[in-house]
Amino acid sequence: QTRAMMNVGVALVLYVALSTGLPLANHYRLHHSLNPITVALTFFCGLNIIVCAWEIGLGLHIRHIQGEYKKLKEKYGKTPLGAVKEFFFTPVTSKNCFSLKFWSLVWTTYALYDPSYQNNESFGFFVDVGNGWSTLLPSFIWIFAMTYHGYIPAYMVGCMGIAKYWQELYGTVIYILSYVFNGRYKGRTGTEVFLFVAMTNGLWFVFPLLGIYASVRMIQSNSYAVFL
Repeated sequence: QTRAMMNVGVALVLYVALSTGLPLANHYRLHHSLNPITVALTFFCGLNIIVCAWEIGLGLHIRHIQGEYKKLKEKYGKTPLGAVKEFFFTPVTSKNCFSLKFWSLVWTTYALYDPSYQNNESFGFFVDVGNGWSTLLPSFIWIFAMTYHGYIPAYMVGCMGIAKYWQELYGTVIYILSYVFNGRYKGRTGTEVFLFVAMTNGLWFVFPLLGIYASVRMIQSNSYAVFL
């Protein structure tokens, strides 16, 4: 029997700490400086990488998600907060740690707040699967380029950033409008909607705006001065 290394909540905190802390430590080692833009975009790109993996899993394992969603809805339909708690305390083992099917539990749980994520005909499903495939590599490139300035011209990374961050921003705005327009918030408390829909998706509104700003600075100056 495979022993649990930690639970999902601890695993996610550890991932965010490492995906943000290690690149920033390396950046400081090379440049002896850290500014808020570098810190914020390193955090966001690292976060986006794991979310991209989940989004790819959303597309690959949608049938599994649909089946598990039905079970979870029967158990927690009227109290989805219980499913969120169960998710964060789910054991993570060496066997399931890198399994996209295991992490599809993210979508099974989130679908209790927005059923469109277990519907492969919805906008939410396709915009997230598309984001997963199209912004994974650019996120890695941005983390690399913010520290290692001599490999890719700054204006090229800036142009990539405009495309990447605009896509994320636009997709988030349309998703939120769709969520509100179709009344998918009904039956949930304001606190639940704020925590699990507005706050989580809001990260993909605020940070892409900052990314667009940094991209414009890079294109205008053809330098990485915005990160120093």
